[in-house]
Amino acid sequence: MSPRTATASFTVPEQLWEAEPMLDALAARDIAQVFRLIQRETKVSQTHLGVATGLSQAQVSEIIGGTRRVSSIDVLTRICVGLCMPTDARTTLLLGEGGHAIGAAAPTAPSRTREEIDQALTEQFADVEAVYPSRSEFTSKMPPHALFDCATDIRAAGLSLNLICQQYADTELAQLVQNGARLRLLFLDPAGNAIRQREDEEGHTAGHLGALTTLNLQGVLRVRDRLPAAIRDRIEVATYDQTIRVNITLINDALCIAQPYLPHARGVESPTMVIKKRWADRGLYSVFERTFDELWDGGQPR
Repeated sequence: MSPRTATASFTVPEQLWEAEPMLDALAARDIAQVFRLIQRETKVSQTHLGVATGLSQAQVSEIIGGTRRVSSIDVLTRICVGLCMPTDARTTLLLGEGGHAIGAAAPTAPSRTREEIDQALTEQFADVEAVYPSRSEFTSKMPPHALFDCATDIRAAGLSLNLICQQYADTELAQLVQNGARLRLLFLDPAGNAIRQREDEEGHTAGHLGALTTLNLQGVLRVRDRLPAAIRDRIEVATYDQTIRVNITLINDALCIAQPYLPHARGVESPTMVIKKRWADRGLYSVFERTFDELWDGGQPR
């Protein structure tokens, strides 16, 4: 990843997103302070901030002046995408104070080191940032384009991979790849035994999930086939035929979206965990990453 994040007309230093004042502003969804910090660092004008984020100069001025507060998920998402925030920063902003409260919940003395604080968080929360009771509630808080725009690496394994194939436009997926992103997508075999078992569990008619998965699979392959030949290998696609237990999406080796499949509950009704990678070899992120790797290694390339 580049050490600086570029927008259309100015550049935000990546270290700014990691600074404590910025993290506090993101967690509080204080867009006025976010804009002020960016202006202080980059000297960017309100007009250029507006161009990057889809706001008028007058709206930016009102936000910075405190007369307009941003609370709409759609607008927050536009700001994430327009400023090309790194994954950690956009996660902190979209989760708001709920995500920040995880850190606040663990008692910490001022003299404790960051490593000690991380260990305390591990013992209490592992690396879970948020949990939603259903996929629809998750996507209302963290829309797909907020997750995937500006991504450089996406790995996904599950059933039909609707988060990518149905909720993210083919044109945007192609543009993402043309910008350098790499994808590894693992679908449940639409003609396999495991998908028929899942159809029975969810009470679908025979072939329902198979048809949806075939549609998504063909769509991704079509996107790949339309890419210039030199970059088609940036989209790798495979299928597997094992009992479906969890839908895993890994983004930029930093964020995991884990959606378990429950008996007799349809996928859209299943809970969703948002997991941020904090450590190389512990925490839930590494558990789901290993699961993805094992499934991918046993998949059949398409």
